[in-house]
Amino acid sequence: MKRFVIDPWKVAGPNTRFWEAAGSDLLFWETLRPEGQSLLDRMEQKKTCRYLRCHYTFSDIFKWNAQLGGQVYTEDEDGKPIYNFNTINKCFAEYVKRGIKPIVEYDFIPEKICYTSDNQVKELEEGLKVNLRGPADWNKWRELLRAFTQNLLDTFGLDEIRTWYFEVWNEPDGWSVEDLPTFFRMYDVFVDVVTSVDDKLRVGGPGCYSMYFLRDFLRHVAEGTNFVTGKKGTRVDFISYHIYGTQGVYAAEYPLVKPTILRFLQDILSIQRRLISKYPGLKDVEFHLNEWGVCSNWHRKVYDYPCLEFRNSEFSPLFLVKLVHCLYAAKDAFQFPISMLLYWGFAGEAAEDRLFQGMRELVTAGNLPKPIQTGFEMMSLLGEERLAVSGPKPGSNANILATRTGEKQIAFIIYHFDELDDEPEGEESQEVEISHLPENHLVEITGYILDHERHNTYRAWQQQGSPSTIEEADLTSLKKVGELTPDISYTMNTNEGNLKLDIKMQKHSMRLYILKLK
Repeated sequence: MKRFVIDPWKVAGPNTRFWEAAGSDLLFWETLRPEGQSLLDRMEQKKTCRYLRCHYTFSDIFKWNAQLGGQVYTEDEDGKPIYNFNTINKCFAEYVKRGIKPIVEYDFIPEKICYTSDNQVKELEEGLKVNLRGPADWNKWRELLRAFTQNLLDTFGLDEIRTWYFEVWNEPDGWSVEDLPTFFRMYDVFVDVVTSVDDKLRVGGPGCYSMYFLRDFLRHVAEGTNFVTGKKGTRVDFISYHIYGTQGVYAAEYPLVKPTILRFLQDILSIQRRLISKYPGLKDVEFHLNEWGVCSNWHRKVYDYPCLEFRNSEFSPLFLVKLVHCLYAAKDAFQFPISMLLYWGFAGEAAEDRLFQGMRELVTAGNLPKPIQTGFEMMSLLGEERLAVSGPKPGSNANILATRTGEKQIAFIIYHFDELDDEPEGEESQEVEISHLPENHLVEITGYILDHERHNTYRAWQQQGSPSTIEEADLTSLKKVGELTPDISYTMNTNEGNLKLDIKMQKHSMRLYILKLK
């Protein structure tokens, strides 16, 4: 048995909800479909997402479906630009009306502006189709950026777009070393154009996944010669980086390379200590993990790669809550806050008829929430301030993330999760004491459980015999499982000012407790 003590008057810091963000390779296509609309509505209702990010803003490489990219640029017979920002504006409007802010990627280069003399568009291992060279016509590129940014200002207003983030590119790691100066020039042009429309717009990047690329980018923005101004350095309001628990390339290899929290912590602390700390001017720049997940690669599916079950099951929400808890602990210990943790997944799987395909989405067919979405919904009910907790250190198999709102409500998530345990069977008891409460007060206790039997649509689907399609499944019953309703409800008296909860919980499970002082 592990013992935890929560002190409701010892505040560890604000609960910044830095994890309330999501994204998708093909979000422009998904947003305007019924499945995307359904998920956006759910995000608004459950308050699980504040930022959305998407690739292909300027792309026109998807000839078979214009909605897969922004399709923003063509030219007339004389080679003069024709801009069309309708698709982008429609999508961003769907976010904004639900209180969600776009992270605007300025990628990739339209065909008319990019080099055509060689194979400039490549499909990378993860399925991303990108241009790995700069624009053939820099003036047309600059004017596209300016027209697009001005369009956003005219469409959404200055106050609104000042709350967004503007990002130079996505995963430029594949650029050749000799072309890096071209990429850095693109960044400098991007910053110059966006901030010329309004100096308070937040600009950054590079959205990479390699520390080597990030090293060179930080050296340029901190010490390099700006390609536009000729002066030293380039403005950067946020640094963006991508980490996955494991890579999709390992999905078919045995023994499996398991996703681990440690990988995130090691990479983040290495970035802080070995890269960012070298440049004092970057000390207060926001750091965004604006792609994460338990496993990369969007198109691999569980029936070809069985280990991807962890993108369907309780593994993913447990990984989420343990990761958030450990990132808060790292922030408290090393003063390196994560300003954004953006889960890469949306509603693509919901657009198909087959259930639980193991893709990295938040919902599956029939708009059924996967356990990862339920995890976000449980975490959305946490309070405004984080509380100090005595007990095992963050990173242990069992732990607590505790919060409060005002002086009369405490909410905490207690979880049991060892990501390397392949057979998490049995139960374990935990003792939770809430100290220094007012004496002789009635406390109303409500609890929500996510384990194999409760609020777990994947396990409920398995109990139905794993039907392939929504027509074969009892979808009504599965949707009921996916809605948070209390599993625990009772009252206690504080007596001498303390409460003790004896909690017996399954291994690989989590519980949200909300305590209200009456």
